[in-house]
Amino acid sequence: MIFNKRPYIAQEETTEIVVSLRDDGIVHVFIKPGTHITIDVQKSMLETYYKVTKIKRPFIFEAGEFTSISKEARQNATAMEDSAPVAASAIIVKNLGQRIIADYYYKFNKPKQPLKIFKKEEDAVVWLSDLFPD
Repeated sequence: MIFNKRPYIAQEETTEIVVSLRDDGIVHVFIKPGTHITIDVQKSMLETYYKVTKIKRPFIFEAGEFTSISKEARQNATAMEDSAPVAASAIIVKNLGQRIIADYYYKFNKPKQPLKIFKKEEDAVVWLSDLFPD
């Protein structure tokens, strides 16, 4: 199942996510609807990222409806940053609930890498492209 419209170079899918390396070098992570992110799910996500890319790249994160994250996983996310191939994160939010969760994470679990929240994928791509020009 392809969740982004852009051609991709590599793609891996688990029960929780689809990770695609786009032809522009951006990694697109789609978190499937109803997924509850725990520390174990985060570990699986990290393994899947490395199946798609071995180097640090800009990432877009997009979640389906009714996704959630445990308090422990929110706290663990910052700790995992050093071991993830994520150079910067653009988070796509589609509704108020996702916006609240993203804003809360950003405010209380300050990421080490650049992170910005967007309503549109196109705007996220522009921001990431400006951070990492060819």
